[in-house]
Amino acid sequence: MRYQYYKERIKSSPHSGNFLKIFLLSLILIVVVVWVIMWNQANTYEPELMSEQGFYEGYFTLNTRMDQTLTRRFPSLEFVEGRLSDDGMGTRVFKISDQKGIRSSDIKKLLESTLGGFGFQVQQTADAGDHWEFQVGSDSTVWSVYRFEYPEEKAAPTSILPADIAKVSKRPRLAIIIDDFGYSMNETINGFISLKEPFTAAVIPGRPYSTQVDERLNNRSIQTLIHMPMITVTNSTSEPDYALSDDLSDGEIVRRLKKARKDVPQATGMNNHQGSGGTQSRKVMTGVADFLAEQKMFFIDSRTIAASVGETVARERYVPTNSRDVFLDEVDDQEAIAGELFRLARIAKEQGEAIGIGHCRPNTLKTLKKYLPALAEAGFDLVPVSKLVK
Repeated sequence: MRYQYYKERIKSSPHSGNFLKIFLLSLILIVVVVWVIMWNQANTYEPELMSEQGFYEGYFTLNTRMDQTLTRRFPSLEFVEGRLSDDGMGTRVFKISDQKGIRSSDIKKLLESTLGGFGFQVQQTADAGDHWEFQVGSDSTVWSVYRFEYPEEKAAPTSILPADIAKVSKRPRLAIIIDDFGYSMNETINGFISLKEPFTAAVIPGRPYSTQVDERLNNRSIQTLIHMPMITVTNSTSEPDYALSDDLSDGEIVRRLKKARKDVPQATGMNNHQGSGGTQSRKVMTGVADFLAEQKMFFIDSRTIAASVGETVARERYVPTNSRDVFLDEVDDQEAIAGELFRLARIAKEQGEAIGIGHCRPNTLKTLKKYLPALAEAGFDLVPVSKLVK
């Protein structure tokens, strides 16, 4: 019994070993599952937050590199700004300082070679007068827009002057004298007085508005001359009380000159009105030259006749002088006047200076208003006639 009892006490159950094995395996399985779950949680990113962050980091890095690549390859490019819209599309803006050294096809080629490796396609969407634009995307999604702005190339203005005088060097000097101020004070006279370009006004003495217009011209800093009447080769004149002729005594010549001076007191010089007869007379021109020397004035020979001795006598009497090169409006037509003005400009271009004479007429005014600014723009120096006497 004792032995039997002992045997029974130390005898194990046949099911206890299996239970223990099952328990241990279950515990190991639970530990493995828990570990796998925890490992997955520790190595898994939040999809929305992390993908957005990753996108922006990659986007900005790529753009920075692209900006550097573009400006290094094309020195005339300057990065201006980068913008990012709410939906994630970026716009990169560049300014082109010198469009001659760059083509839109060159930019597209560089974008494609640089971004194509990231799976992007490049499409040019604008080729306007002031900018180029390229879209960068994949499939139907546009990720970036590259905009390249440049100043619109303006066509060089076309001069209204003939090609040979449209641009000159050495600034040839042009002096324009307008005769016959004093007869009236009308819209045409006011138009001449309002001209912005320098000219010289010749005021005829003894007329209703001679002194008044001389004063107005002086107030506008417009140089005036005494437009001194002289007889024609047929002994005719439109101003019998002032006209100088060989038949007059020396005293009468001086008296008429003094009267003319009183009527046009602001004048700094003199030119002849008509005078195809008077300017051929040494007697007349000596009297004129001596008077001008006394008054410290100069003389411009209008050259109404080729045989004039006006300039010659003036030089002999040491009076500063010069003579006309072109009559602008012998034909009272704008096209004809323009042609003579161009001829005057060609003489100035060749000789360095030239003097033209016109009259207080509407067509002359219109022509000068149109072409004097163009001549100044072309390089001609428009001056009062006193600048050309010597």
